[in-house]
Amino acid sequence: MKHIKKFDQNLAYYFSRVLNRPLAKPLWAYISLSHQCTYNCQMCGVVKILKGYELSMDAIRKVFDEMAAWDWDFTVVITGGEAFLREDIFDVFQYAQRCRLNLEVVSNGALISPDISDKIMSSGLNNIAISLDGATEQTHDFIREKGAFIKATEALKNLAAAKKKNGSGPQISVWTTIMKENVGELSDIIPLVKGLGAECLVYHPVIVAQEDMQNTSPNARFWLGQNDINELKGQIDKIADYQRNHGLVAFLHDPYLWIKHFKGELTKSEWSCNPFVFINIGPDGEVRSCGAAFGNVRKIGLGACLNTEEASRARDIMKNCAKPCLQTCWANPEADSLTDIINTFIRDIKEDNLGAKDKKELLTVALSKLIDYEGMLEKCRT
Repeated sequence: MKHIKKFDQNLAYYFSRVLNRPLAKPLWAYISLSHQCTYNCQMCGVVKILKGYELSMDAIRKVFDEMAAWDWDFTVVITGGEAFLREDIFDVFQYAQRCRLNLEVVSNGALISPDISDKIMSSGLNNIAISLDGATEQTHDFIREKGAFIKATEALKNLAAAKKKNGSGPQISVWTTIMKENVGELSDIIPLVKGLGAECLVYHPVIVAQEDMQNTSPNARFWLGQNDINELKGQIDKIADYQRNHGLVAFLHDPYLWIKHFKGELTKSEWSCNPFVFINIGPDGEVRSCGAAFGNVRKIGLGACLNTEEASRARDIMKNCAKPCLQTCWANPEADSLTDIINTFIRDIKEDNLGAKDKKELLTVALSKLIDYEGMLEKCRT
């Protein structure tokens, strides 16, 4: 029933947005354990907010227990600050594994020694992502801090060596933020990280402020100017060509949208945030999607947070946002169009070479689900 589950989840995202009701569970759940970090990176302001807050292990267990009951395909991403500053970080991983959660962690690599790398390989993580914002030491260290480049690249080497020794382990990824300081090096990052053992490379456009995603501005410090945008076009050509021929790079949307993003020309018809796809739980326990908080997991359950009046208002603001941020965690393009959802479902069952009886059964179940949603729409109209 894999086709029905995918179809059902995409319908839930589509109709959640139409009805402004949480019929779907989040596809991405980011958990910021604390905002304490080893660096004070120029493009990141999280160390300046929520100082002294740290999500307790009891709160984490409570959230994980609730998520474990979800019959849903989703990913939990542990972030910060720097996640590995947390002394009980491997206890967090262990509890997530016990709850059978698909877990990823993002790190700047500063603390990932050979010993830590060995522990990561047997931790149950699905993915470990290292942030690398330059193909050269000069660029990366300017953005982050002196010595950061060496630590990040050593972390990748340590992880690759540990995975080879262990025989298995999480996917080793690199996340790169696109900004004016590194735009000329974007394609050069590919051979660098490939040689260091990375198995996936993801690019994200810079944002103006971590606490305010609905704010894009050509006046922001790291924003690309017109000359930078011309350079970006050539870099995308090189990256896309490499991806077509060799893989490694993961595009979660058309990379040429980055150009329109930085030029301020991106439209909702090209990029549409779905308020139900992403949540972030901060170190203070506050739950957000984008903008204001709408509940606190230290006081009420996560499910209850998603159903508050504040959550509904926050989702309305997201749907009406005029400045798409192009952050991939807020989007699920395959669920934007009902026609596309249906066509994808039909294509999938055709490609699976199913017998006529099985196809008929799947189509019958799919039609029943569509009729249920039609009933919900009729109730809203009346």
